[in-house]
Amino acid sequence: MAQGNYEGFLSFCADDMEWIFVGDKTLNGKEAVRQWMATTYVEPPKFRVAHFIAEGDFVTAIGDITLKDEDGKATDYSYCDIWRFRDGKIVELRAFVIKTLRKC
Repeated sequence: MAQGNYEGFLSFCADDMEWIFVGDKTLNGKEAVRQWMATTYVEPPKFRVAHFIAEGDFVTAIGDITLKDEDGKATDYSYCDIWRFRDGKIVELRAFVIKTLRKC
């Protein structure tokens, strides 16, 4: 995803995946995620992963992400993503995302 290969990322997702932005919205299905990425990721996001934690069918990633809007303005967020897998495919993402102050 960080290289802009969104279809490559989606190849690891189940068709019936659910992407939950806690406190905001839920995307149902791979096509909904594809459309969201096409409008939100104007340019590939910059990820910084501080920790990965894996247990059973779950992987948790904790870190920071920077997104640019159509005007090129960068916004920083802290996130905790909890990914659930079934048969080697992503079936659920529960994303906790908080806007952070830009560091000088």
